Amino acid sequence: MAGKDRGRYALGVDFGGTKVLAAVVDLHSGKVLGTGKKKTKPDDGPDELMERIYGTADQAIAAAALEKKEVIGGIGVGIAGQVDAERGVLRGAPNLSQATVDLPMAALLTERYGVPAALRNDVQIAAMGEAAFGAGKGAPDFVCVFVGTGVGGALVRNGELVPGAAGTAGEIGHLTIAADGRLCGCGGRGHLEAYASRTAITKALLGELRRGRTSVLSDMLAEIKENEPGGAALRSGILAKAVAAGDELVVETITDAARYLGLGLSSAINLISPTRIILGGGVIEAVDLLFDFAAARAKRESLPVPGAAVAIVRAGLGDNSGVVGAAILGARAAGA
Repeated sequence: MAGKDRGRYALGVDFGGTKVLAAVVDLHSGKVLGTGKKKTKPDDGPDELMERIYGTADQAIAAAALEKKEVIGGIGVGIAGQVDAERGVLRGAPNLSQATVDLPMAALLTERYGVPAALRNDVQIAAMGEAAFGAGKGAPDFVCVFVGTGVGGALVRNGELVPGAAGTAGEIGHLTIAADGRLCGCGGRGHLEAYASRTAITKALLGELRRGRTSVLSDMLAEIKENEPGGAALRSGILAKAVAAGDELVVETITDAARYLGLGLSSAINLISPTRIILGGGVIEAVDLLFDFAAARAKRESLPVPGAAVAIVRAGLGDNSGVVGAAILGARAAGA
């Protein structure tokens, strides 16, 4: 895959807790030219994980229908976990099988596709996409927070990602907001992710339904699949419909999650004093109540001066934040 247009197109892969999405991106415009998508499974080993990436990548390349001279110059991957960006190795992911520890993803992708590849945390690459073509464009300092299966975050300072000593800076989902609180997927206790993620919302709702609480969810879901990854039975769209119907249980649970999310955001505001906080992810996009309540709570609980200085906005690229940012990462790996 080499040619004169090597720097224009790149492949981005966004590997989350419930799906893997790949896209061929035009780096001049940020436009997605073709996509591929597959569900993820938390019990996949390294071989199965890579096969899902290969499958979605092949779909995206085929869907883009580029001419042979219009080649993919590099591949970037964002994954919900801790990564060694320098070596392109997945060190571990709380929502994926422990068999994926120390997986050399970048090297495997380069071996298969013959182009440079790079790896970052999924919200870090989403922040790169938002900085270039989304809600972060023109904002040199911002925090990016995505709410989905988990809660992830990334920091951008002077237009560049702040990786931190271990490459994990910005992991707001693992701020401790309740001493000795709920068990988090990472093994810690009281972390924001255990209270404000879609997984946490789903667990709370299913628990209340088992206790006999009434809800329109019972009518929407003939059979609640409690064992699906990330509580997949309660998709963001279903939560949004329940809120729109004024369902007491769902409104109560979303409001409670938003309260905790706002507390986490206020801590970030007080610590970093960013000019902007960008909120994204499936639940944020689908459920206005979560965004509105969390943003108001964050402003209320933060110190007055940094609270007044920060703008809290939605992600501008929606579901494509990750794949666009990953494509940018892939292009950088290729020296484009």
